[in-house]
Amino acid sequence: MSNCLQPVILIVSTGVKVWQHTMSSVGSPVEVALIGGTSESRSLADALSRQGIPWVATVTTEGARRLYQDLPGQVVVTRFSPPSLEQFLQECRIRVVVDASHPFAQQISQLAIRVTAQLRIPYLRYERPPLELDPWVQVVPDWQGVLTEAVLAGRRVLLTVGVKVLPLFVPWQDRCQLWARVLPESVPQAVQAGIPAERVIGMRLPLSFEQELQLWQRFSPQVVISKASGEAGGLGIKQAVAKTLGIPLWVIRRPPLDYPWCSQDLTAVVQACRRCLEGAEP
Repeated sequence: MSNCLQPVILIVSTGVKVWQHTMSSVGSPVEVALIGGTSESRSLADALSRQGIPWVATVTTEGARRLYQDLPGQVVVTRFSPPSLEQFLQECRIRVVVDASHPFAQQISQLAIRVTAQLRIPYLRYERPPLELDPWVQVVPDWQGVLTEAVLAGRRVLLTVGVKVLPLFVPWQDRCQLWARVLPESVPQAVQAGIPAERVIGMRLPLSFEQELQLWQRFSPQVVISKASGEAGGLGIKQAVAKTLGIPLWVIRRPPLDYPWCSQDLTAVVQACRRCLEGAEP
């Protein structure tokens, strides 16, 4: 075995360009690829750096670069299709992919699982721990569980669900008052989806309890809808604010995925990554 460990990739799922680069675009040799765009991917990148394992992060927006700005790894802004991900992994000679993407980023996770299986590259999932919710929180298995008269009709509704699913709620605007909170860079996409500009709230996360409380008091929602994104997604604070104000909180359960390998422990993920680089099973 060579003294130089082979590459791995850190793919951070948040961007817009399609991979059209060559190995020279990455620069110096790398070892880990992270799929992320999350606080977990940042923690993992930091842990890999401390272990002396070079990594490259791929993100989908320029703004996502900020996650890694003080770390020694490399960052590529891109968005993958099946052929472009396969090309990227092959050109960079990647041996391990670590998926630390958002719990609801099904598309990139499914793509990475499929392509790594085809190429026989180990796939590791670093899963954000779920948050235990109080019994009064309404948890439903999918979006259809909140797209109902009982939840929406005649109410002021605050959506904290991201921008991608907003089109599901647009047809309800004549039956309820919708406000959507999204990241500042996602405001144009929310408006394009059909939410009026004056009903779109662009805010950078995370928010403190006081900030969340002030926002809810300003818009006086009668219902708040969120996703089971864990503590890192601010769900714990939303639950606390909802309880304080007595506002019903509806939460969409995480979509189930059959990961080849999964752990919620950062140390276990780093150890599994090193074992894969050494040619062993994770």
